[in-house]
Amino acid sequence: MGGLVNWVMKKRFNAILVVALCSFIPMMFWLSAAVLGLVVLRKGVKDGIPVIAWGGLPALVLWGIQGDATALMVLIDTFILAFVLREKVSWAWVMLGASLLAAISSLVQPLLMANLLDMVAELIQQVLSNEGETDIPSKEMIVRQAVIAMSVVQAYIAVGALFLARRWQSRLYNPGGLKKEFHEFRLPLIIALVLGAMVLVGESLGGGFEILSRAAVPALVIPGLALVHGILALKKIGIVGLVVFYLIGILVLSVYFANILIFLAVVDSFVDIRGRMQSKPSDVN
Repeated sequence: MGGLVNWVMKKRFNAILVVALCSFIPMMFWLSAAVLGLVVLRKGVKDGIPVIAWGGLPALVLWGIQGDATALMVLIDTFILAFVLREKVSWAWVMLGASLLAAISSLVQPLLMANLLDMVAELIQQVLSNEGETDIPSKEMIVRQAVIAMSVVQAYIAVGALFLARRWQSRLYNPGGLKKEFHEFRLPLIIALVLGAMVLVGESLGGGFEILSRAAVPALVIPGLALVHGILALKKIGIVGLVVFYLIGILVLSVYFANILIFLAVVDSFVDIRGRMQSKPSDVN
């Protein structure tokens, strides 16, 4: 992969070619988004615009033919989030941006993929009917839930693509930079409060507001993971500690795992746990 990244960064045409090719290949649009993210992070929006404009044409064609705008939406989301990360140099703003993009996307998806959503809803109803289910959700309800799921998934695939792009950038130009960024990643209090408010509004009002909570939850979970990774790094606990953490979280805590991570992320926004841990030795001296 390192050879591909080096080749992509040599010329704009190379980046356009890879973005276009990966946009056209099924299930490879995440790689095209990562390449686009790297171009924007390293060279800026001015160089990124031709890459998304020409490289994104196959995604545009697929949308026109198949009615599926997923690849196109992921490219657009990644472009915007890469710009945010380049300007703010903050993953907290990326998380807030991803949650807001997911909410906005939920308003656009029914217009962009109406035929596909209708087909999916009818297929789900048919499957449930064939299985003898009596309480079959309405077509409108199925479409709404599908829109919410797709919007959130697309936004956070873009976050994953941007993370990969940042990893490539770190390896090429700043070894170890991404690891340090992730270990220090902490939500500022104002952003944590905004995301928390989105969760409360979405859970309280439901319906069309449900997208707010669905979009904000991952943006709170990821900083919780970063907090644990950062603490283990400060304590010089290696890969074994991370393996144990994830095993306990997934197998033991199960459905409560995400809630615990959200709680840790919010608490960290108030008290800066890692900052306090680092200041202790100097306080003793």
